[in-house]
Amino acid sequence: MILLSQPYAGYAAGTVASLQTNVEAALIAQNRGVTSVGPVTPGNTVANEVVGRCAVPAAGVSVVITNNLVNADTRVFAIINQATADVSAFNVARVSVAAGSFTIFLNAAATAAVSVDWALVLTAGKTSLP
Repeated sequence: MILLSQPYAGYAAGTVASLQTNVEAALIAQNRGVTSVGPVTPGNTVANEVVGRCAVPAAGVSVVITNNLVNADTRVFAIINQATADVSAFNVARVSVAAGSFTIFLNAAATAAVSVDWALVLTAGKTSLP
């Protein structure tokens, strides 16, 4: 994970993000961020990437990811990814997709921030994302 010191791909400066390893290494080499062991910044975010990690904040049931690669036909795979499960929010209930964003819903309100990994998925017959 990386703590961004400058905006990148829709993420604001000051955000802890989980990007591809080679992307994080390049950003660190360019002094655009530093390695972070902290969790990703909870709450709605902008992430113009094909894969990512977000966090539903404590007491929240959903998080909105604004992404310019998404349209109403995009498929999104999302799964909780953290060492210990939240006692209430322990799975992704559904993902709602709209043009330019998607919303990840948990099965219940989180008692603490919950990390969720997500990926945009190509559907049959498509060779690239929109």
